[in-house]
Amino acid sequence: MKTDNSEEVGAYSGEDRRSWRFEADMLRSRLENIEGIAMDTKDLARATHDTVVAHVAEERETKAAIDELILLWRGSKLVVSGFKILIPVFAALLGAAIWVKDHFKW
Repeated sequence: MKTDNSEEVGAYSGEDRRSWRFEADMLRSRLENIEGIAMDTKDLARATHDTVVAHVAEERETKAAIDELILLWRGSKLVVSGFKILIPVFAALLGAAIWVKDHFKW
């Protein structure tokens, strides 16, 4: 039902004032909600911090292990290079020793 000035009956006209206690309770509940959100954010920030700290510690351990593997790999390349040189030299000396044994009887 409409009135003369096109406003609905029962709608808030601005004249109905709420008590200050009601407003204070409403503001207090909003403040509690904001405090709850702030605490949740603080907890989330702490969890994120702890996760990052754990990740950095794990990364340091992993980096040390990877550095050790790289060192071993480079060392194994050096050993293989050494064997590539020593095996033919040893085979030639062994062959020469066997040839001398077969051709010269003592």
